Amino acid sequence: MKKLKLQVKFSGSNYFGWQVQNQAGPTVQGTLNTALEKVYKEKIKTIGSGRTDARVHSLDHHVVFTPPFSIPSDSLIKALNSHLPEDIRIYTCVEVENDFRATNDAIKKEYRYLFTNDPIGSPFQNDLMTNLTFDLNFDAMFRACEAFIGSYDFENFHCTGSDPASTIREIYECEIIKVDPDFHGILGPHYCLRVVGNGFLKQMVRLIVGTVWSHGRGKVSIEDIQKSLALEDAGHLAAVAPAQGLYKFKVHY
Repeated sequence: MKKLKLQVKFSGSNYFGWQVQNQAGPTVQGTLNTALEKVYKEKIKTIGSGRTDARVHSLDHHVVFTPPFSIPSDSLIKALNSHLPEDIRIYTCVEVENDFRATNDAIKKEYRYLFTNDPIGSPFQNDLMTNLTFDLNFDAMFRACEAFIGSYDFENFHCTGSDPASTIREIYECEIIKVDPDFHGILGPHYCLRVVGNGFLKQMVRLIVGTVWSHGRGKVSIEDIQKSLALEDAGHLAAVAPAQGLYKFKVHY
C-alpha cells in the first residue's frame, strides 16, 4: 500500500499542540489518531509536517500514514471528519511515494502572526489574534523584520524542549502587512507579521515576533538583533509572543 497524505486545518485553542505528549492533555495528533483507529479498526502511526505549540493554529498541516487497506479518498475524508471535533478538519487525501517525508521534504514553510494595536481589543479576537496596548513604531518594526532575512544561527531564537541537529535556518521573507477590512464590527483592522523560511525551531517565530515588538517599543535596537543573530550575545532579546495569533499558513513541497 502507498502512503496517504492528509491536508488538515485545525484551531489549536483546545490542544497542547500537534504532537502526542505523555500526560500533557489533548493534542491534535492524538485526536486524529483516535479517528483513524475508529475508521480502520486498528492503531495507525501518523507523521505530521512539523510540531506546533499549544494553542497555535494551522491552515496547512500535512499528515502521512500507511493505511492497512484501501478506502476511496472522498469516503475516507468524510469518515474522518465525522469522527473528529469541529476544530479539526480534513480537506484532501492523496497518495504519495513510500519514501515521502512530511517534514524533511518540505521546501519552505510560511507562518503568519496576527495582532492588533488598540487601546481596547475586541472581545471576539481572543483565540484568533493578540492585542498590544502599548505604543509601537511600525516604521521601526518594518526595518526589524528585514534584519532577520538571510541564513543565520537562530540559537538565541528558540526554546528548549526539542533537540535539533542544527539551529541554522534561512529566512526568505519577513514583513508586516496591515489588513484593513472590518469584519462587521466583530474584527477590525489588524496586522500580520509574515515569515517564510526553510524551517523553524521551537517557538522561533514567536521569539522573532516578540523581538520585533520590542524594537517597535524602543527596547531593542537593530544592532542588538544583528549581534544576537551573530551569536555575539547569548539569550533571548525579548519575551516569547503569545501563542494565540500564530498560524502555520503554508507548507511548500
